[in-house]
Amino acid sequence: MTGVLLDSVAAATPADAVPVLNSTAVRLLDAAVPATPDAGPHDPLLRLLVPHGLALLRRVGDDVSAAADALAVVTRLCVALHRTGDYLSAGETARTAADLAERRLGAEHRLVLAARSRAGRALFRLGRYAEAEQLLGQVRAAQERLLGADDPDTLDSGHGLQLVLGNLGRPEEALALLRATVAGRRRTLGPFHPLTLRSRSSLLVLLSAADVVTEDGGALLSLPDVCVRALGPDHTVTLGAHHNHAWAMYQLGRLDAADQEIRLVTAAYRRRFGPDYPIALSAQQLLARTRAALGHPDAAVDLMTDVVARRERALGPGHPFTVASRRLLDDLASGNRHPPRT
Repeated sequence: MTGVLLDSVAAATPADAVPVLNSTAVRLLDAAVPATPDAGPHDPLLRLLVPHGLALLRRVGDDVSAAADALAVVTRLCVALHRTGDYLSAGETARTAADLAERRLGAEHRLVLAARSRAGRALFRLGRYAEAEQLLGQVRAAQERLLGADDPDTLDSGHGLQLVLGNLGRPEEALALLRATVAGRRRTLGPFHPLTLRSRSSLLVLLSAADVVTEDGGALLSLPDVCVRALGPDHTVTLGAHHNHAWAMYQLGRLDAADQEIRLVTAAYRRRFGPDYPIALSAQQLLARTRAALGHPDAAVDLMTDVVARRERALGPGHPFTVASRRLLDDLASGNRHPPRT
């Protein structure tokens, strides 16, 4: 319907006024998409914007400037969809938008590569790790060649790729890439930028217990406090730093501290995002671990039973996250107070 409307308006518009029509349509879409997408509960209104954005990309014809502007807005829409947990819509929209814009902008245009990177991030969240690795690896290599290793887009793809590598059981590669991403973001964005702090926070998960206390001169374990000062206590990155710090505490055997911290994080996530949100379930899974380690097996099993049920409904029984959660539930139900990392 949107495409028909745009075509009908364009058909009645003089040729010299079509660029104005295109730019106006882009501005209207831009105003409807969050300027800085943040994590949040599912928003069905975002999905309603998808056909408008794709129709606009189909309509702009040879107007290269309008195609670039439209793609930038649609990619930001994909980020918003992704951060509300709508990974399927985010991935499909990013892929289609990149395909449409590539015809006018070329395969190596910065914005086309950014859209494909976003599609790769969605593939990871959908559990399609091999496809995500291939796409993100290709995009990052092109970005590094064309834009440089420290370009923000290259670094964004690097952060996404390290998540994939870690979940593919290649922690050494993931850690090397994450360290390079942290260093690049520090140089390019500064030490207190949210993206720099987010990448540093990921080190708390990838590093071994022995290394986490010595990384960055021993400063990594104070990262949540840094985030509070730089971003505020309620910022998404700050909450994520507390979440990952609780994991580090668990790995170090500081169980009471880990349990207290992840209790607060789990409660904050549930209030802000709802009980089905992916990172809320991840936090609840860590809480099950700390509860079991502190000698509360029944509470741990109850928590993990809920996680498995919610992940099965949202992701399906075969998704890697669901499989890992079910394996952890089985371990906890068998009385294993310190189940292996899954």
